[in-house]
Amino acid sequence: MRLGHFARAAIIGLALTLGAAACSAGGATTATAPPAAPAAGGLEKTQLKIATLPAIDSAAIYVAIDQGLFEKEGLDVTAQVVQASPEAIPMMLNGEIDAMFGNYVSMFQAHDKGSLKVRILAEGSRASPDSLSIMALPDSPIKTAKDLEGKTINVNVLHNFQELALAQVLKANNVDPATIKYVQVTFQNIMPSWTGGQIDAAYLGEPMVTAATASMGARKILDPASGPAAEFPISGYVSTQEWYDKNPKVAAAFQRAIHNAGKLMENNREVVAKVLPNFTQIDAATAATVTFPYFSSNDNPVRLQRVADWMLEAKWLGKAIEVESLMSPTTSG
Repeated sequence: MRLGHFARAAIIGLALTLGAAACSAGGATTATAPPAAPAAGGLEKTQLKIATLPAIDSAAIYVAIDQGLFEKEGLDVTAQVVQASPEAIPMMLNGEIDAMFGNYVSMFQAHDKGSLKVRILAEGSRASPDSLSIMALPDSPIKTAKDLEGKTINVNVLHNFQELALAQVLKANNVDPATIKYVQVTFQNIMPSWTGGQIDAAYLGEPMVTAATASMGARKILDPASGPAAEFPISGYVSTQEWYDKNPKVAAAFQRAIHNAGKLMENNREVVAKVLPNFTQIDAATAATVTFPYFSSNDNPVRLQRVADWMLEAKWLGKAIEVESLMSPTTSG
């Protein structure tokens, strides 16, 4: 099967985390930034370097830069793109960056192993309807969730958030997750593996969901962000506990800016679409049509605890993690 221009662009533009999901589709075209609370006292430092991913999920930090929200907090923030969360962890431990954006599963795994004592500065993205899809080709015999039993599905990293969320949704649909065979496939190889029969169904995130539907006639079988995994927290901004202890006022200022960016993004998808071409290979036309993730304007330990609890259930953690103990106090309204 030949792929159209949109499909090829989607393969290039898909980031190395699969979070994506829907923000509100409407909203005014002119953004008005919420007022930022002034930092209490002098900041411990003003220049920050934050590792981010070339993913839609990372948009809040770029919106905060574009809308001057960090500047209002007295911060000068530089975003440094890395290709995967694990790449940034040693950079953070070595002091090359102040903090990073990454998926919670990788962060909790590192924390559990003792290689990273993590502090969550602010929540980032949550999955929403139609942002993630288990999809079948038009001529596939897979028609329902039950048909997925015994089938092979791709993931970008084994034992990460893709499997974690899907397992819960499969169980809710009376499908035994243990029957699914997962294979690690790079994003560039998903389409060839799918059309070549190496995988039976494709686990896709935006912009590939939109591309596969439009150019290949692919069918959605199951939404991994539905049912028990609705609003599943995917990624957030974290530092080390040591960094946080030295820079509590900076951490609070950073959190306020990210939360205020989230408030802007809730009702105005244009501010998101505007920045995507700056750090992804998603062009402006594609950015205007794809489904966005939910961007958090506040932090919620209850919803985030789900991630750690499901990881413990899957035996991906050696012991339980009390997520609230890792989260920074919320300083924004």
